[in-house]
Amino acid sequence: MTLVNFMPLDRSHPVALELLRLNLGEAAQRVAAEDVRLLVPASATDVVTALPEGSFVTADDSFGFVYANDTAAARVLVGEKPLPSAVSGTTAGVDPLVSGEAWLCGSERKVVYVGDARVESAAQTTVAELLGAAGVGADDVKAVYLGYPMCAFVVPAHFGDAVTLTCDEARVIGAGDCAVDAVREILDDFHRECCGRCVFGDEGGHQLCAILADACAGKGQDADLDLIRDLAPTMAEQALCEVGQRMANVAAQALGVFGDEFEAHVSRHQCPAGKCRALVTYHILVSRCTGCGECLDACEEDAIEGKAGFVHVIDQRACVRCGKCLDACPKGAVVTAGLKKPKTPPHPIPCRVH
Repeated sequence: MTLVNFMPLDRSHPVALELLRLNLGEAAQRVAAEDVRLLVPASATDVVTALPEGSFVTADDSFGFVYANDTAAARVLVGEKPLPSAVSGTTAGVDPLVSGEAWLCGSERKVVYVGDARVESAAQTTVAELLGAAGVGADDVKAVYLGYPMCAFVVPAHFGDAVTLTCDEARVIGAGDCAVDAVREILDDFHRECCGRCVFGDEGGHQLCAILADACAGKGQDADLDLIRDLAPTMAEQALCEVGQRMANVAAQALGVFGDEFEAHVSRHQCPAGKCRALVTYHILVSRCTGCGECLDACEEDAIEGKAGFVHVIDQRACVRCGKCLDACPKGAVVTAGLKKPKTPPHPIPCRVH
């Protein structure tokens, strides 16, 4: 018997499940004629009620990546939790597992979300073609992350290289995005999938997530990057399934691709993109400030100096970067800055605008 996986690899873009909903009639006919069972989310009640009884098994869709492992999927068949015991395809006697999209539509075409844009493409394509189909300009893109199970960062120099798509999502990391924070989110998604039985997968993943969280919170240390370099290869070798292995590979690859940004975060406590709140500075622009005092009232740390009719000035030593002044200013005079700082006066001066 073959198990057909319709569990979403990416919960925000459940490609296989979308296609199943569009082809429910065909799927119902095929499961009656073939030796297959469908693995579908328990929450997809519309799908469950439309399929023949006994043709499917439901599973908890708060997980995603793990169902692409054949040993984990096999456990669901017998009513157990989806706990992988080995890398997919390496265990004898386990029922074969195929993707729902490939079962319904074949392997020549692939649906992938580039950001929020749904793109239907040939499975053999390039990142440049994906970006073009999604209407995304490549000029301001640092890299594109091809999601699970590909788990690869593609930089602009390789946008024209051929790739075989197996992922449901391509995440665009733009010039204005913080790459370190993007990698942190990706690793957090991986760690949520860890079953907890594997020391390197679970504890190693926890360490990687903690390092990235500290980097984005201004708590990073120089030794953190060396720890990633030491931990990732060992974790990739020792983790028992693909989730831990690919999580480690993503961390190592990201450090190679975005090394300068990682270095800025942990060594200089700076976010080049100006996105990590703990690592940015707040400034009040002379060209916009009307001296209204709204930011003064919002600042609980008394870190802003000023009076009516004068451009207010933020004391960087007292500022705790809470962002309340940014939200309070009705004129948009309060801005954040990364490495490049705007020119502001050291003390209040008369306003130029009213």
